[in-house]
Amino acid sequence: MTDAALVRKVLDQLALKTDGKAAAPNTVARKRAVFYGALRYAVELRRLDAHPMDFVQWSAPKNDEEVDRRVVVNPAQARLLLEAVQQKDPRLTAFFGCMYFAALRPAEVLHLRLDDCKLPETGWGSLHLTGSTQRAGQEWSDSGAVMEDRALKHRPANATRIVPAAPELVRLLQQHIDVYGAGPDGRLFVRRYYQYGPVSKETYNRVWRQARATALTESQQRSPLARVP
Repeated sequence: MTDAALVRKVLDQLALKTDGKAAAPNTVARKRAVFYGALRYAVELRRLDAHPMDFVQWSAPKNDEEVDRRVVVNPAQARLLLEAVQQKDPRLTAFFGCMYFAALRPAEVLHLRLDDCKLPETGWGSLHLTGSTQRAGQEWSDSGAVMEDRALKHRPANATRIVPAAPELVRLLQQHIDVYGAGPDGRLFVRRYYQYGPVSKETYNRVWRQARATALTESQQRSPLARVP
């Protein structure tokens, strides 16, 4: 690790995926931070005299913050997609509604519970986000379960945030609760026909693909428009 050429080679490898293609800038930044921390720990243990990366001039790929407008649906397309979801699997209409109207991540919607929702009869409501339910995999979770409850992304462990819920989203959630209720722990979007738990990623991705094929034209389906929910 005292060899600057070797450190540069490691950094170059961190910028690639396993297939050799360039990794996303956020992924590279996260991996570089882990590598930097490991070497800093080696300095702390006196295994190294100085931090090797301080002597290497290496620039990480820049993160492009610009939104790709080809991906973003307009309000009419969003409603067509939600109508298609309603036809394919009505249990997930409000699920995708939370993602569109309140800009929630899938993991945040999976964590949403009945007590987190303020849904008035008229007007705007609010969603009190207290965590996220991540797909970790059995090998990587503390409990051995595939799904694991964690803190909100990029926030301290006990942090929460309140998100406004537009009247249209309030109605979707009210309808969902009236028809399907909530799980034993108050969770809104759960599996109901076999072992209890949050809706799986495979399920909501499958429904989204079906809805996209129904709501969009062939040329739109070939484009990146709403490809990832």
